[in-house]
Amino acid sequence: MRYVRPFRTDGLAPASEFWLISPDEDVGCAIRVRRGGAQDVAEARDSERYAIVLEGRPSLCLASERRSAEPGNILFLPAGERGVIAGDPDAVWIEIETQVQDRTGASEARIVEIDESKFEGDGFAYQALLGRGDGAQGLRMNLMQVQPGAGSPDFHIHAFAQIYLIENGVMTLDIGRQRCSAPALSLVFLPAGVVHRNFNASDKIERHISLLVPEPSQDSIFDYAVTIEEKEATLLSAIP
Repeated sequence: MRYVRPFRTDGLAPASEFWLISPDEDVGCAIRVRRGGAQDVAEARDSERYAIVLEGRPSLCLASERRSAEPGNILFLPAGERGVIAGDPDAVWIEIETQVQDRTGASEARIVEIDESKFEGDGFAYQALLGRGDGAQGLRMNLMQVQPGAGSPDFHIHAFAQIYLIENGVMTLDIGRQRCSAPALSLVFLPAGVVHRNFNASDKIERHISLLVPEPSQDSIFDYAVTIEEKEATLLSAIP
């Protein structure tokens, strides 16, 4: 399992792509990096599509209109709506696709702009971008801004997959007893049940987009605390 998956965009040819999380991994979403230039056909799908704009000005092309986006914007195309995310060869974006079982509450296509005034919290600040309350059925997307020395809760697990897309700075992670670093332009993939914690060990702000796949219900436990003891594990004396 590759938990940290760095990538580059400078050698990406027009109308090309590569997968960061392939559909074969069966985690509820597929993620690829794309460069514009292809003549994609607008169509309605049984899946949601999202795009995080890295370079250039890709567009959300719908049946009746075309909306251009800027770097940093998020494009959202709900399941069942006819459209496509496309752009010229200078446009590069991360495209996410999630399967949707229930379209109840689905909303219209949109472009989400980041509002720097809407971060909540101090050292480990976040800004909600898309989720079930916004009509997104397949995942929850937050933008996180982590000050030097700040970090997530201590060792924990989730009942859902968590994916980080690092925009700026360097994230340090402890995945079980393995320590690793995720620089800008890398994806971190944490399947459900993987013991982890993450923090900013540098002297610069670290910023990343966090995906929760699927979005947990409001009444569920978000972080299950885990204790790692510095001793050998023993056999169960009874089944819990």
